[in-house]
Amino acid sequence: MSKIKTYISHSIRGKMGDAATEEYMDANNQKAISFGKLLSKEFPNVSFHIPGAYEEFVGPAYRKGHLSEKQILDIDCDIISNCNFIIIFSPDDFISKGMKVEIDYSVKHNIPVISAIDGSYDEYVKRICYAINCHLVSMMR
Repeated sequence: MSKIKTYISHSIRGKMGDAATEEYMDANNQKAISFGKLLSKEFPNVSFHIPGAYEEFVGPAYRKGHLSEKQILDIDCDIISNCNFIIIFSPDDFISKGMKVEIDYSVKHNIPVISAIDGSYDEYVKRICYAINCHLVSMMR
């Protein structure tokens, strides 16, 4: 069986939106990257794509006008099209405009979406891991 691919949809600018500072965006990216590393340990047979891990390229390209928000999201959706499922990383229950685009794309193209809401961070992680396990089992049928 080839490696299972998934995409972790997460907010980069967060609740601050266009007013987000570099530090705030970096903190959001680091949370998503840490979450992805945790999942990678739990599920070594799954490859997790985390957009925030590429912010070193994407952020400056966006700020310099080389990439538009639409172009970035189009690329993200291209990546999602090659994934077995996506995970919504939103421990603060915030869904950004970009995340909505990724979710809508996934639903439209019948790509399963895994999400959890409420509870502490540890409960959130447990719920996501449980959902991933359930999805992996369903893929074996």
